[in-house]
Amino acid sequence: MKRLLWLCLLILTIVPTLSFAGDIQVACEPGLRVYLDGKFVGTSSSKDDGLFLADVPGGAHVIRVEKDGFVPQSFQVDVKKLPIEVKVEAFSPGPPVPHDGETGGATVKEPPGTLLVTSAPQECVVEIDGKDENKGVPILRIEGLAVGEHQIAFSKPGYDRISGVVTIQPRVVVTVRGDLKAGKVETIHEGMGSLRVISTPQHCTVRFLGVTREKIHARLNLSYIPAGEHRIVVLWKNLEVSGKVMIINGYRTTVVVSFMKGDKPFVVSYERE
Repeated sequence: MKRLLWLCLLILTIVPTLSFAGDIQVACEPGLRVYLDGKFVGTSSSKDDGLFLADVPGGAHVIRVEKDGFVPQSFQVDVKKLPIEVKVEAFSPGPPVPHDGETGGATVKEPPGTLLVTSAPQECVVEIDGKDENKGVPILRIEGLAVGEHQIAFSKPGYDRISGVVTIQPRVVVTVRGDLKAGKVETIHEGMGSLRVISTPQHCTVRFLGVTREKIHARLNLSYIPAGEHRIVVLWKNLEVSGKVMIINGYRTTVVVSFMKGDKPFVVSYERE
């Protein structure tokens, strides 16, 4: 009897610590890159009606879906025992690439950009679009890169290989840092841009760059924002819409948020200032 009592106490002690996992169906078109908490987990397909994530640990997670040439979409989910479906809406066009216009009906070729590469430790191998560069200086300068996205990776014996994507813009100097010690790749964009937030309903709460603001007018305008990708969170009552927006040097980024049924919840556009 005493042994049975101890066994019951042991079970009661263990049960509360048992963890659970759940499934997430990312419903979207094929060919999209899907990330879970910043880690790439797969590419969507018609066979899976998008991408099916099985046995995701319970708790809060962020799903990010990317499509080339369009603004990524992010979703916050709370995984419990029951399956969850994340529906990816139509994508908004990505940031325009600044150019000099057209001449005589022919598009002017976009000038290349420049990439400055730093790393920790200083000496490592930098791979750009499959081509290796031995980095033995504090700053490795790479010029003449075509406008658009480039795959970059850092490697060094004794460290895990890290990789990321860097976006090159014409006549813009972009700095990327490969921190092998911390296991991450960071991109630093030069210049300043601005942000405009339009919402329905008009009154809501906006969190951006660590600051919380109450939006009470038709538009919330923020100026002199460092160029780069930033996260924005908009709250209304007990609802939340969030995502990442790109701030581009010399451009205004406009975010239109709606909490109304039937409206697109998050739309991003860009225009020259």
